Amino acid sequence: MGTLRSAWKEAAWVFGLSRLLLLLITYVGGVLLRPRNMASIPCVNNGLRFCLLGWYHWDADAFGRIAHVGYRSVADVAFFPFWPWLIRLGATVLGHRFPLSFLLSELLLSNLFFFAALVAFYMLASEGLHFDPAQARKALWYLTFYAYAIFFFAGYSESLFLLLTLTIFLLLQGTALWRWWLAGLLGCVAALTRSTAIVLLVPFLFFYVERFWGAGSLAAAAASGEIAQAQRWRLWLRRVLAALPALLIPAALAAYMGYLGLRFGDPFIYSRMERTVWGRQFAFPWVAFGPALGALLTGPLHTEMAVRNLMDLLFTLLPLGVLAAGWRQLPAAYRFFSLALALFALCFPLVAGETLASQPRYMMMAFPLFLVLARWSKRFPSLDLVYGGFCAPLFALNALLFTLHYWVA
Repeated sequence: MGTLRSAWKEAAWVFGLSRLLLLLITYVGGVLLRPRNMASIPCVNNGLRFCLLGWYHWDADAFGRIAHVGYRSVADVAFFPFWPWLIRLGATVLGHRFPLSFLLSELLLSNLFFFAALVAFYMLASEGLHFDPAQARKALWYLTFYAYAIFFFAGYSESLFLLLTLTIFLLLQGTALWRWWLAGLLGCVAALTRSTAIVLLVPFLFFYVERFWGAGSLAAAAASGEIAQAQRWRLWLRRVLAALPALLIPAALAAYMGYLGLRFGDPFIYSRMERTVWGRQFAFPWVAFGPALGALLTGPLHTEMAVRNLMDLLFTLLPLGVLAAGWRQLPAAYRFFSLALALFALCFPLVAGETLASQPRYMMMAFPLFLVLARWSKRFPSLDLVYGGFCAPLFALNALLFTLHYWVA
């Protein structure tokens, strides 16, 4: 109970401060500077709407469109359905005044889920990894003011997916079967939120082996014959019942594919849309780095594309470098989850142009990155100043650029 109270308190501080900053930036971008390409939007005649619509483009626009009309456009099937369904539910509560009700629903839900994710993150750091309060607090600050953490404010699915991931990690800390089945149900929801959820099978596997086959379980006693036959059967039954919930993750993906097969006649159409419409297809994870680096070395450095390539490259390599350097400082489930998530993201780059586009946003979801930084901060106190001086200004700049309708990630 004490940890939960501390988690709420620490999450409230960092959440409140970051949201005040983002609201101020939204006002500056929406009222004082005015986003570009807004003249074509009807009924935008006051500063409040400018502020709100500054966050309503790209993926947020796509999610709002699906929430409003469903998969009327076949290209939208690349966006999985659970997040739009939640947005529609929130918009219904708010009164269904499109587009503002859907935008407000996105923003409110995204921020609500992010606050809950901060609480879960603090508890995971404190109880799962036994961080002291100062380290757990720093992990929250590092996550909240990361350069691309603006997507936990915008109407993207990042906040929901992060909350589901952290809650699953929290649940898998124990051996009670209800925890594993609840984790499986949350994994099912995550799989209906984004395709990346398939990597959640990794922590299921590692925690399962550790909890039900490791030295701390009854496995050693069962192998040596020191427990009764009835206890052996119970042990095997628990193992089976704990393993089954992991199947809910691929089952959810199969259910979505079944829906697409019935609706469009092709269960793999989401993958085809990713390739033909959104420009992403499978490649080896190192393929995307070549064009991005080549564009920087051979092209002009003062263009918007060059700056984006530089940021994409920097905030793809930096998380990978931190995770590699802190590899041995994390439990196996955290290490291999981060590796699987990074490989999954890098294996689906853009096929042309800005090949590493969105990778900084995807890499941010490897939350062990911030746990490694929090561990380092105890040994290197100056890391707080270095991180704050580097990431916090970029966090504010990215928020301003996003509200002005410039591509960020």
